[in-house]
Amino acid sequence: MSEEEAAGHGGGKKKSPLLIIIVVLVALLLVGGGAAVYFLVVKKPEPTAEHGAAGEGGKADGKGGKSATTLGETVELPPFIVNLVGEGGRYIKIIMVLQVSSAATKEELTNRAPQIKDSVIGVLSSKTPEEVLTPEGKLELKLEMIKRINQSITSGVVTEMFFTEFVVQ
Repeated sequence: MSEEEAAGHGGGKKKSPLLIIIVVLVALLLVGGGAAVYFLVVKKPEPTAEHGAAGEGGKADGKGGKSATTLGETVELPPFIVNLVGEGGRYIKIIMVLQVSSAATKEELTNRAPQIKDSVIGVLSSKTPEEVLTPEGKLELKLEMIKRINQSITSGVVTEMFFTEFVVQ
């Protein structure tokens, strides 16, 4: 019996370091999770000098500015399916949303839809699959399309482009 008791005590001491490691890992996970929740959910971004201090309604400067959580005026373009340059008959399907500088620009984009579509198709059909599949290629594609669209409009500018669907086959 004394051998079993000795083995029992020895086994308990071997479990003790394992138990400590598990407790420390759980504590680290809880602290990390709490920090993630704080920074991602609870903490609100502080207003910057560019946007001014937020007012009662969340407006930037009281002049109808955008709050930090809105994009402002946007225009969703219809899906584009365009053949890419090169062998293999590959094509791109893309849906994008344009962020514009004003409501007048939004209206102009709607009125100039055929010109905008032609500009987008022109840019897309000049690309190879290799050019558009890398992150750098997507960024260059965005910049080129924004430049081409801005050449077609007069009442403002496209400030940003968001791909909401991007498929190359």
